[in-house]
Amino acid sequence: MKLQMSVADEKVCVIEVWDDKVPNLCKVLREKLPMKSILQHGKLIGDMVFFTMPIVAPWENKYKTEDVGKLRREQYGKVTGAVCYYSPRQQFCVVYGDDTADEPLPISYIGEVVEGALELRVTGLETWFDQGRVVELSIIG
Repeated sequence: MKLQMSVADEKVCVIEVWDDKVPNLCKVLREKLPMKSILQHGKLIGDMVFFTMPIVAPWENKYKTEDVGKLRREQYGKVTGAVCYYSPRQQFCVVYGDDTADEPLPISYIGEVVEGALELRVTGLETWFDQGRVVELSIIG
């Protein structure tokens, strides 16, 4: 499934959420999207933006955050573009750079950014200084 992430009514990036690895979350996203929320920046985790969504979904494709970073560095040479969902706080998380914390926090590794990496990086850096803009997530196609 492909999703469009827009911030302040500007298209930022396209995200692929893996239907085969997170089918329950994909089902819920199809039922609930499009949806708006408030964009925040991860102050302790590093180069990551996130937003809360009123979606209840079980853990799927569960990793520790530090293992997602290791896996992406092995596959792509960087963590940039990882997309995760933290079920307990209902947070949709998108990594825009390579500065991420290694922590043993469980997370659902749900997909990756497939278009708009540069725009996402600019948005991430802007969000560090200007949190609270409206983010919208919608299904493409």
